[in-house]
Amino acid sequence: MRSWKRRGRSACRVADRTRHQPWPPADLASRQPRWRTLLAGSPLHRFHSSGYGPVYFDRSRSGRLNAPDGGYGVIYTAEQPTGAFAETFLRAPGRTLLPMDLIAAKAYAILSANRDLRLVELHGPGLAVLGATAEVTSSGLPYDLPQAWSRAVHDAWPDADGISYRARHDNDQICFALFDRTESAIQNAVQENSLDADWFYELMDLYGVGLTS
Repeated sequence: MRSWKRRGRSACRVADRTRHQPWPPADLASRQPRWRTLLAGSPLHRFHSSGYGPVYFDRSRSGRLNAPDGGYGVIYTAEQPTGAFAETFLRAPGRTLLPMDLIAAKAYAILSANRDLRLVELHGPGLAVLGATAEVTSSGLPYDLPQAWSRAVHDAWPDADGISYRARHDNDQICFALFDRTESAIQNAVQENSLDADWFYELMDLYGVGLTS
């Protein structure tokens, strides 16, 4: 009996926490978001699986700002290589060692767009004006909340090319979740298939991580 009571209390706590999360408001489309414009040709930094090309719009539920129903694809990029590194290699909090096979399985690319991109800002004042908080893009699993925001932004503003947000593991860094409505505009500018390079090891040093076999 006591175990059932404990489970009941735990379920209530989860339900209460979920109820008080900042879900997208019903009047979202009537609000005025803060827009970030990425000029055509601006570098978009990205680490990706080396077995695939750098331009891939993910329709799974594994990404923070993916569509909750797989209805559209999302590609993740960053303003700087540091942001892309943090979002790719620092996803396990407290990690101090990167497996060599993980690094070998990744490649680096600099993408760009052949037109200006307009992104809804989910950081800074852009949070409050939409009724969001930093929890949307910085909380852990599950991703129900951020994916609800992704869908809401995608549907509220058909001209929004994606979402600008701060990296969870380095909130000095700005990242971009681009909707697949940008697919025809995205192109590959630079490709590095091997991360065995000084610039990559400097990023590791910046975040205090080393190598392990």
